[in-house]
Amino acid sequence: MRDADSTQREGEPTTINRRTLLKGVGAAALAGTGAAAFSGTAAAAQTDLQIIEVDDSLFGWYADGSLPVVDELFVFIHGWFGNSTVESQANDVLTSVENAGYNPDAAVAIEWPASNLNYFESEGDTEEVAEVTADLIEEFYDSGGGSVRLTGHSLGGRTVCWIPTKIRDSSDIETIAALGAAADGSNVCDGIWTEGIAENANVFRNIHSLNDDVVGSAYGGSGDTALGTEGAGCDGPAGYADVDVTSSVGGHLEYLGDSLTGQKIAQAIDNS
Repeated sequence: MRDADSTQREGEPTTINRRTLLKGVGAAALAGTGAAAFSGTAAAAQTDLQIIEVDDSLFGWYADGSLPVVDELFVFIHGWFGNSTVESQANDVLTSVENAGYNPDAAVAIEWPASNLNYFESEGDTEEVAEVTADLIEEFYDSGGGSVRLTGHSLGGRTVCWIPTKIRDSSDIETIAALGAAADGSNVCDGIWTEGIAENANVFRNIHSLNDDVVGSAYGGSGDTALGTEGAGCDGPAGYADVDVTSSVGGHLEYLGDSLTGQKIAQAIDNS
């Protein structure tokens, strides 16, 4: 499925818009720099990381495992082309949160097929990944699990924005943090995610940086904002707040392992 803003209407003139900007600056940065910068080893987190694969099949989208049923569960979702380095990305973020004082009982990284040269297909897939992840979270709660601490980067940030809209049993996800979310701010302010965040997210923190020119080149524009660069540009629904980490995050990939970002996630967990 795809938002209306990701589809060019037939007959419209070709302009320098979100699509062309993304294919230029953003695509090169995400597909090239993203894969290379996080292909090495990172400082190991204290908590062992489990990888759950979410994928598509002839019978629809599915997960190859279940969330571990524990009191405190940390879940990370990667962005475009992040499936090749999901373990190191998740460990970088988890380490920064652990260093800020939060230690979960278990940690999971959701790996999904994001290595698609057609960015807009991957953007559309985030809704499907969100639906499967929402099912995993509902199963976790139904099985007696405690608190979910959900974090996503880039298109993973877009995914965690979708997840509250896919929760069917009105369960509040305790903490959601979007890092450099690949999305328009209007979707949070008065759009497709507003009601879901208000109803099914206890604390939602949109962590953004004005230095994130990858997201800024692809989203926002006239009358809107790039969620991962400028924030939503509104107060947002209940439980929502923008968190500016411009002073610490110099680019789209620098949220991963950044100490200030880890502190802000840990603070959100404390406030949930």
